[in-house]
Parts: sequence; C-alpha cells; structure tokens
Amino acid sequence: MQEKGLEKQEILRILEKKLEKDFSYSTGSVLGSMCTEPLDLGVEIYMKYISKNLGDPGLFLGTAALEEELVSEIGKLFNEKNIIGTFTTGGSEANLIAMRIAKKLRPDIKSPEVVVPCSAHISFDKAADLLGIKLRKATLNDNFELNLTHFESLINRNTCGVVGIAGTTSLGLIDPIEEIGTLIKDKDIFFHIDAAFGGFILPFLKKLNYTIPAWDFSVNAVDSITADPHKMGLGIIPSGGFFLRDPSILQKIGFEIPYLAGGNFKHFHIVGTRSGGTVIAFWAILKSLGFNGFVKIVKRCMDNTKYLSSQINDITGIKLVTNPVTNVVGITTESGESICKIDEDLRKRNWMLGKFEEFNLIRVVIMPHVQKSHLQNFIEDLTKIIKKLKIT
Repeated sequence: MQEKGLEKQEILRILEKKLEKDFSYSTGSVLGSMCTEPLDLGVEIYMKYISKNLGDPGLFLGTAALEEELVSEIGKLFNEKNIIGTFTTGGSEANLIAMRIAKKLRPDIKSPEVVVPCSAHISFDKAADLLGIKLRKATLNDNFELNLTHFESLINRNTCGVVGIAGTTSLGLIDPIEEIGTLIKDKDIFFHIDAAFGGFILPFLKKLNYTIPAWDFSVNAVDSITADPHKMGLGIIPSGGFFLRDPSILQKIGFEIPYLAGGNFKHFHIVGTRSGGTVIAFWAILKSLGFNGFVKIVKRCMDNTKYLSSQINDITGIKLVTNPVTNVVGITTESGESICKIDEDLRKRNWMLGKFEEFNLIRVVIMPHVQKSHLQNFIEDLTKIIKKLKIT
C-alpha cells in the first residue's frame, strides 16, 4: 500500500487497464453463462441501499419485512402461498442449506445419503463433502433425461434426501418431479428442487403455452426450492434464493446468534453478513417488470433459442443434443467425435460457451443479453470451424 492515496481519475484509469481482459455480456460473445447483465433499475436500487445488512435483521426491520413480502410473492409464483424463504449468496448456498436440512431432520440416520441425478450441479458435491453426506448419483437415459428406475434403486434406509432439477446446468431439462415424489411417498425423505436456473423462467414459459411438467410446490412431495434471481431474474450478481414449504423447520434447526446488535433471530444461512441491497433490488425488479414484463423477456429468449436450434440443424457434422425445453441449446457432433476441438477453436474467436466433456457437448444459454445478431455471427464462425476441422 502506497503512503499517499491516488486521485479518483487515476484509480479509474488503472482499473480500466487492469480489467480490459474481462469479457462483457454486451459484446454477445458470452454464450455459455447462466448469468446476465442486471436490470438497470436493480443496479440503481442496489447502489442506493448497498449498506443494508440482513445478517443483522433487527437493525434493518424494513428490509427484513420487504424480504418476507418478496418471499410471499415468489411463493405464489411457485404455487404455494404460505412458504418461508430467504435470499442467499447464490444457488450453491441455497443447495447447501437444503442438504443440511435433509440431514438434520433425520438424526436417526447415522450414515446419511442423498440421491441426485448425475446432471446435478457441483454444489451438491460440495455440500456432501462439507456435511459428511454420501451422494448417490442416478444415471441419465440416452436422451439425457433422468433414469427414474436407477434413481429409485438408489433410495434406501439411509436416504435422508432426494433432489430433482428444474433446468439442468448442462441442457436446461426438467426432471420428472411428480414421479420422484411418488417414489418417496410416506418415506420421511426431504425432497429438494434445484431450480436455480428454471425458477424464474418456467412460470413464464407456462404462460407462453409451453408444455411444462409440474416442478414446484404444486407437487405435494416437494419440500424446498432453490431459485436464483441473478440468472433469469435479472437480479444483482450474486443473489440466490431458498424457499421452504414448512415454516416450523426454521425453529427446529435454524441457527441463532446471540450477540447481534439487533437481537436474536433464527436463520438458515451459512454466511453471516448478508446483503439487503440485493433483496431490495430484486423487489424493485419484480415490481418494475411485473409478470407480463418477464413473459416478454422470456419470449424473446425462446424465439432466439428456436432460431439457433434451426441453424444448428442445417450444419452438417453437428447436431442438437436434444430439443431445447428451456433457453439452453446443447450441441454435439453427429459422429460422436470429441467436441473439445470445436470448443477450443470457438474460444480462439472469443466465443465463450459451456463445455461438458462427460456428455460430449457444448452449451449455449440464450440469456437476455444474447441478441439474434450475436447468434448470426456465432453461426457464421461455427460453420467455418466445422469446415476447417472437417467434422462430418
């Protein structure tokens, strides 16, 4: 640290230079991210209320009440009025909270296990490692949908929880949530849905007359849901959400901190200090866009998804992994040849996609920052790469 501080303009100049290697959503080359540029209003609101700390809600009673109001609104969106919930640092923390609850509710199980699809997010592996839970992973069918028979075979007397995905990381697919619920009926097994990506797109797809299977609290067996505002919710990065059907669980196993300036409160969080600004910003985003505003954004994303899918179908040598269910497009080779070289050449041209070697696919996520013109440029480069590599 230098003795004398720098002038503001000099700091800004240095930062601009140091950060020039960063990619920007606005360029359209970021095609593999499930995050996007936050709504301008959300950024403005967040900056205004950046000092709000929901880690000590007794000092910020208005912010805490606003969070409860927001949770109630999201509960209605997810088909359950009387839920409790909390905003987190992201989907990973929310999934960790769910895994902890599953374990704590079954103290009788000495060697706890949780069954997840092998398409589950890496956060479940992290949670299992931290909590001493054995993760049992169910395979997928050839069409990348969950193998329900294998999933059922993994459920046993040590199973304290099961997980279904509503918007998988690799392909945006929806697991058979109702069927999983039937498998655990009367078994005292906690059922968590990871809708980190799908939570703020699936309700609006249904409004657009897409066929969306039941995935939320409308399925009676579902106990909790993860949904991330910083994905299709256009919220501040990072911001996640955890939503729970049974309020009594908080009192049973919530943490309590006795020394907070605002007093004692039960909470589920792994972190202590927690941004109130992200919560206030997302409240403002929901109020600003309304249901119909989200529908318009989702429609544009899906229209671009259809466009990209049709273009992929016209390129010899590659194909769609599966027909997109949400705004996620998986691409693989027709011959089964490794996708890695294609991904490598795309990155040389500054196209940033998600790569899943275990599934031999690259993934394009059509987020709100992705425009049709970006996709046209992408298809042009992809076609050239396929021809250069002689992929057939």
